[in-house]
Amino acid sequence: MIGFGGGFDAELEGQTCSRASCSNPAGWNINWRNPRIHGPERVKIWLACDEHRDYLHDYLEARDFPVVVTPLDEPLDRLPDVTPGVAPPVIATETALP
Repeated sequence: MIGFGGGFDAELEGQTCSRASCSNPAGWNINWRNPRIHGPERVKIWLACDEHRDYLHDYLEARDFPVVVTPLDEPLDRLPDVTPGVAPPVIATETALP
């Protein structure tokens, strides 16, 4: 990337929630993968605002995908393996919401 003096934090500004029709600023990474086709090293990231963080997490979790929520500036490079019927460990570093 060509720098304009903003660095990584500047790249995060202006990113919006991945929920359809939402234009709220993102504050969270929803890190996930489909274990039927990808190993633990493959991480997909949806962005979420505070309002849709739980919705997007629950949507993926209901499909038995490993999913971990982290703050926007802390993406993951690997997700835990999952065994069908067993929830993956929670490794997110979440902050309390106001």
